[in-house]
Amino acid sequence: MWACDPAFTSTIISSYQAAGPMFVQALETIFAAQCALVGDHVWPADATEAALKDPNYDFIIVGAGSAGSVLANRLSEVPEWKVLLVEAGGNPTLATEAPHLFYNNMGTTEDWGYKTEPQTGACRAYKGNQCAWPRGKTLGGCSSINAMFYVRGNKIDYDDWAANGNEGWSYDDVLPYFKKSENFNRFEDKNRKYHGTGGYLNVEKTPIDSLESIILTAASELGMKVNDDINAESEMGITKSFTTTKNGVRQSTARAFLNPVKERPNLHVIKNTLVAKILFKPSSKIVDGILITQNNSNFIIKAKKEVILSAGTVNSPQLLLLSGIGPKKQLEELKIDVMADLSVGENLQDHVLVPMFYKKPMNKNQSPVGTLNQIIEHLADFIIKRTGPFAGVTPHVVTAFVNTSDSAATSPDMQYHYLFFPPSLNNLLDVFWKHGLDDEYNSFYNDLNENNLVLIIYNVVLFPKSKGRIVLRSKDPKDHPLIYPNYFDNPEDMLTIIKGMQQTMKLAKTKTFEEFGLELIWPRFKSCTVFTEGSDQFLDCYARELTFSLYHPTGTVKMGPDDDETAIVNPELKVRKVKGLRVVDASIMPKITRGNTNAPTIMIAEKGADLIKKDWFNVHTEL
Repeated sequence: MWACDPAFTSTIISSYQAAGPMFVQALETIFAAQCALVGDHVWPADATEAALKDPNYDFIIVGAGSAGSVLANRLSEVPEWKVLLVEAGGNPTLATEAPHLFYNNMGTTEDWGYKTEPQTGACRAYKGNQCAWPRGKTLGGCSSINAMFYVRGNKIDYDDWAANGNEGWSYDDVLPYFKKSENFNRFEDKNRKYHGTGGYLNVEKTPIDSLESIILTAASELGMKVNDDINAESEMGITKSFTTTKNGVRQSTARAFLNPVKERPNLHVIKNTLVAKILFKPSSKIVDGILITQNNSNFIIKAKKEVILSAGTVNSPQLLLLSGIGPKKQLEELKIDVMADLSVGENLQDHVLVPMFYKKPMNKNQSPVGTLNQIIEHLADFIIKRTGPFAGVTPHVVTAFVNTSDSAATSPDMQYHYLFFPPSLNNLLDVFWKHGLDDEYNSFYNDLNENNLVLIIYNVVLFPKSKGRIVLRSKDPKDHPLIYPNYFDNPEDMLTIIKGMQQTMKLAKTKTFEEFGLELIWPRFKSCTVFTEGSDQFLDCYARELTFSLYHPTGTVKMGPDDDETAIVNPELKVRKVKGLRVVDASIMPKITRGNTNAPTIMIAEKGADLIKKDWFNVHTEL
């Protein structure tokens, strides 16, 4: 990284000698602090040269994201196993590691920058009717660009997986793997059995600030229970979420799982490298290795035992399809040799959300990011001391889980996220422009935020009935696949979100909101003006205009038992109809979990690593 290059930094520092010793010393301090945080030495070195010199490994893991980084750590615990981890992106950056700047990573080189295909019933306020789908393209994957919420989902999610034939995936089965990763020390004694204390992944619960307290108090007025630990006995209620952070820095799987083992001699990491295809032994369905592309050159790497895809819900199915594993008709249309006729790319599920807005008049001079000088000051605090507003996710960490149909239910159908944006936030981040919203909506929001504190409430459908699919655009691995989320295709999802938005509207009448001065405000969409604001018809129209993903796509490489013809992998995560290939990431979820999906993805990797170890130690004789 440039800030850690002594020759380069010394040249910069020398050029400012005339500014005086104090300024030069300040530059040296900032460079040293940045280097300590995100310098190349923090991450595993690139092993391309070693891999090409001896391109033979026991295990090849594709994707160094939320699952792949965990797998690489766990499989390389066996010193006799030679493990290769291949990542399409590079090292994390300053923006990925500053918790508060998570939205700033959209549209950068650390984001694949996917967009959905246009659909008439959703995403209508976007340019081209295409919703944004950011996905991490760096060590740590989405755990390096997400909002760091540590939410496991609901017990019923995993019990349902098991009840549908996925033996070994019930809540009681997976809880030990959540605990195995976790390093959390602020739980109450009654919740001790739900948490781990010695894992690689640091989990924090930070103090509640004044803005977050307003949400908690107002929600309590509406009958929501304040739940201190949604990862324990019950998920229901409102809480300040746990986060994957430590000492003011993001705890991605790259920092948590790769940094501690970066010197392991049996673990190699290749970066900025695209896997173009899975290779098979001649005249067989036994996986032999992978074809990689780096700097416009192709190379073959061989796997003695297994290739494991941990490339995520978009890239894992894409690579399977490019390699001849998928729906026969789709593959034949693209003239791809069919290795296995499976429903790859189907069963796509995502948490769709619709934002609503409250405003409180506030002069932009009161904003912590109202001027460039303020932003620079906060950035310096973070780089040098890991303090200041950029060193945490507050005040955006309150979330709630509610069942809109049954107040006594133990599982939710809606989730709420509450984000406070200070006046003139677009000096730092134009969040809706980054998503690709059209000019009319961007003008509305920027005008609203100019001299107002804005509370944005994300209304999230937690258990969607609508299902989409991912298909190849072409045979070129560099072409983004076609993403069809099919938001609101099932009318039940619209009914759920309307009930959820009606709940959000009730906050306007709470004593807490009225005293603080928060007022509900609606964007003006031409297509919705014929309806009365707040009516069911208006909310339906509004949701179809201002549709967002919560960035939780799952399910495109579905796990299922042998008698499930729609399943691609079995409960041991082995791809059917071929040998030597597994998928270990969020794409294997048969049904999406009721909550943020990063913690469940890490759990899947922990369990997947144990399945692999058990298989090779107890079944195979090659060792």
